[in-house]
Amino acid sequence: MKDNSPSGPLTGYDPYADIYDVPEEPFGIPSAYWKASLILFSFVLMVATIILLMSGISPQVIGALYAIPAILFPYFYRRRGVLVVYLISMFFFGAVVIFRYPNTDDLFAAGLRAILLVAIALIVSYLTHYLLLEKRKYHAIFDNTENGVAVVDITTGHVTEMNQRFRHATGMPAQETDLITLEMFISDPSRIFSSLQSSCTSPATEATLRRCDGTNWAAVVVGRKISGNHAVLTFVDITEKKRLDGELLRLHEDANLYLDILTHDINNINTASLNYGRLLETRSADPSKDMARNLVRSLEKSDEIIKNISTLRKIRDGGANRIPIRLSSVINGEIAGFSETPIDYDGSTATVLADEMLSSVFANLIGNAIKYGGKEPQVVIRVEEQETEVMVTVADSGPGIPDNLKPGVFDRFQRGDTTVSGKGLGLFICKTLIERYGGSIGVEDRVPGEPGRGVVFRFTLLRP
Repeated sequence: MKDNSPSGPLTGYDPYADIYDVPEEPFGIPSAYWKASLILFSFVLMVATIILLMSGISPQVIGALYAIPAILFPYFYRRRGVLVVYLISMFFFGAVVIFRYPNTDDLFAAGLRAILLVAIALIVSYLTHYLLLEKRKYHAIFDNTENGVAVVDITTGHVTEMNQRFRHATGMPAQETDLITLEMFISDPSRIFSSLQSSCTSPATEATLRRCDGTNWAAVVVGRKISGNHAVLTFVDITEKKRLDGELLRLHEDANLYLDILTHDINNINTASLNYGRLLETRSADPSKDMARNLVRSLEKSDEIIKNISTLRKIRDGGANRIPIRLSSVINGEIAGFSETPIDYDGSTATVLADEMLSSVFANLIGNAIKYGGKEPQVVIRVEEQETEVMVTVADSGPGIPDNLKPGVFDRFQRGDTTVSGKGLGLFICKTLIERYGGSIGVEDRVPGEPGRGVVFRFTLLRP
């Protein structure tokens, strides 16, 4: 197996420089033997031409033999070969003139023969030159691609050609060798070979490859059969990607650990503090009661943030396992958590496809309606059953959301009313969950055209 890569990059390459020094080995025979044999044959042919013409042999018979040097000289010597063929053709024509004059038929035929030989030489020279340039161009592309590429005999497993990137990745020495097989790098390439033999292509396959020093590297291998029993295999090095994937997994596990601490340990402390605050609120007298109330409100906000983070984590950690859920049981359960505020809900018998986190949607929407609804908030919940889905509306009597803020109200860390403190995760969670269940959510004015008189959140849920 030979490394047939070009000596340098294609940039700055003169297509006519050193064109004659490119080795050619037709039928595996070194070009030096071909050239020496060609020169000897041409010399013998010219001597034989004189002898045969003197013997009366027709020049047409002799001229047919001149097609051999007319083809081979430009093949091996390119443009210089055309000059050699021209000189040989002139020798043939001159010999015919000397020995056949005044036979005009022979002279005319010999002249046409000489012109034809030069034309053949020009065509062969051009085609050989063009094919050589194409070969060098594609070898430059082959050798300078960022992925490893190897040409393999799929019947024997022998690697007949490889580019520099593959050599570098495998640690293969640059010297020529005929003993490289794909089994040296992949423990079991039979699956790739079987796919190539049956369908001429091999789908992307992740494999662990061995280097010459015994270390391993990871790659995605893609193959395509090109001709006969040969196939081109492309090796995309993913060693660094797998290392980064492992690092990301470790960071993800660390983040989950921190979230565990936040949502479990800190939440336990926060819950205890909230209970003590509420107890202090009921037993304190003014002005201590106001201070206790502020403490409770701060702890409730902290509790809301922790619950939102916990919900986001559950959303990110797994896909939706949608099951039939009675909608009223979820709504009534959340209404019970806001017992201090009257909520208008007339009930429903609808069943929807969701999971246990559906309650977070109502907790956030009802909580926002109460939080931004003023001193006496009015919250109205309605459920409308449709053919394939259920439409739910949650309306409030608060200050509403300006039209310019509505498009981004469900974005993370953005909220319609920016004058009230908060972390803005609630509506983002609502949108994420509703879309997770296969529905959609939107916001509009409670009174059309009057954004200052409350908002209505409408969302849909699929029916079983």
